[in-house]
Parts: sequence; C-alpha cells; structure tokens
Amino acid sequence: MKKTIFAAAMVAALGLNASALYFDGGVTGTTGPDGYRGTKLDLIIGEGDLAFNPSMTSYTSDALDKTYRTWGLRGAWESDKYTIGGEAGLTPEVNGYENKYVGGDITISLTPTSGGKARLAGPGARSTARGGEGVARVDIGAALKHTMHTQTAGTSDLETAQTAATLFAGAKVLMLNLSASYTGYSYGDEDALPQGFTPGHTFVTSAKPRSSVNARVDIPSTLPMVTPFAGYTVTKYKGGSAAAETDESSAILLGGYVDLNMVVANVTYQILNYAGNTDSFVSIGAGIKF
Repeated sequence: MKKTIFAAAMVAALGLNASALYFDGGVTGTTGPDGYRGTKLDLIIGEGDLAFNPSMTSYTSDALDKTYRTWGLRGAWESDKYTIGGEAGLTPEVNGYENKYVGGDITISLTPTSGGKARLAGPGARSTARGGEGVARVDIGAALKHTMHTQTAGTSDLETAQTAATLFAGAKVLMLNLSASYTGYSYGDEDALPQGFTPGHTFVTSAKPRSSVNARVDIPSTLPMVTPFAGYTVTKYKGGSAAAETDESSAILLGGYVDLNMVVANVTYQILNYAGNTDSFVSIGAGIKF
C-alpha cells in the first residue's frame, strides 16, 4: 500500500500519466576472489514510449585497493516494434585511472506481440521481464559504444580509445527464452589498461578484450515462481600472457530469479576459467517494479 501511495504522489507531483508510468529498480551485490566486491544499482523510469535508465556500478578488490564508481544514464524510445537508445557515463578518477563513454543501440522486434517493450536481448532487455508471447518471438539489434580510458603515470597521461560493436538477438520459442551476442573491439591508442565489464561477465576485468561471444537460456514456468537460467561466455584478449600460453577465457553462468509481481529477487553463480585457473563469483540481487 505504501508503494502505491508513493507512486501516486510521484505521478501527481510530476504531472505524469499514471496509466502509462512504470518503474523497475534493483540492486545487485557481487563477491569474488581476492577481495572482489561489486555493487550495481539500476533504475528504469518510463512513461509511454519513453524510458530512462540511470545506473551506478561500484567495484573494488585487494589489488585495486580503492573503490571505483561508474555513473551512467541511458535514454530510449521504446515502441512495440523497435527500441532506439543512447547512453553516456563516466568513472571519476581513482588511483590515477578514469574513463568516459558514449554509445547507442537499436533493437527491432521481427514478431512483436502484446508482450511489448521489454526486449529479449540487448540494452533494452529486462533482468526478469523477458517479454513476448506466443510460439515464437524474435528480437535483433546492434549497439556501438566508445570508451576513452585515461591513466596517469608520473607526469604522463596515458590513453586507450576503445570501441565495442555488438550484434545481438533473442528468441522466445515455446517455453524457452534464448539470447546471444557477439562483441568485437577495436582500439586507437593503447597506452592505458582498460577496466570494465565484458558482455556476459558479472565482474569487472582489467584487460583489452578482442572479442566476446555470449549465449544464455532462461526457462520460465519450470518451477513455481522461479525462472532458472544458464549462460556461457568466451572472451579473447589482446596481448594474452605468454606465460599462461592463452589469450582466451570461458565463463559459465548459473542462476535463477523469483518474480513476485512487484518484488523480484535473483541469485547468480559464475565460474571463470583462464589459463587453467578457476575463479567463482556470487551475485545476489533484489528489486521492486510497479
């Protein structure tokens, strides 16, 4: 009841159309080896076809020593048949490192249904509302993101310009929600070591990826109120370690989420394998939507 009263007050204060207004927000915490800790706060606020997605991601580890925070904002026009979005964000300077990014994306629903605006893949996908009805639905799209990484070393400012181009697709077939993406990276200057998320990873890495392939399957309605999911990601890197004799990592994702209409919760377990070493990351999240 309090949530309903609060939402009504927001609508009245902002003069928005209550029948078209929606809110989806949540926080996820991740823990991993070597003192890794990450937190992601995501909000989606929309009215009609317009949606805004402010976000904050923080992360730290024993090696990083201090906490880094990335602030972002994505705006999108979401119709039943397509989504067009743009984003920008930054990581303020910590330990001499900072970054700034801009990007854009488009998703097209080849078989739009009353399932509506939450896409099956890409930036327009929702963590729990996977969208779509019927025997088959297909969403396809592309995204482009340019990031400038800056690192101070003594009196020098080192820079790495990184551009990530992604192709993605999602399909709803019978009881399965399937999604996959391919991301290719190109670089300008390569003096600073980038920090960021690789598609499919729940944790931040300090590396220069060359490509990333990610696939995921969600299986709704298999258990009461619980949707299990699984994913697999293969990433190749520039300048792979000669000592490790590899430039490739693989990651297995297992988890599930519970959707109680206005309240959602999820648990994720990810296993990363690189050069014969295995690391595990656990993520727990919760949120509300109305």
